[in-house]
Amino acid sequence: MNRKAAEAALAAYVGNCGPGEAKEPEHWQASDLVTDLLMLFDADTARKILRRVEGDLTAEQPDVTPVLPAAI
Repeated sequence: MNRKAAEAALAAYVGNCGPGEAKEPEHWQASDLVTDLLMLFDADTARKILRRVEGDLTAEQPDVTPVLPAAI
């Protein structure tokens, strides 16, 4: 998935959740989306996904240009 598709997925998620979600900071919205995605899997698989994501994010850090403001 590329950044544009990820932005579209987050916007669709927020749009489907309603006005309460839309009022939250973007990093909370993203966290809620990721949490809901992880809840589709059993706990062991969710942990494996998180470990892989952490590794991927660490590996890509030098190339990352933030789109959203930093979390507080």
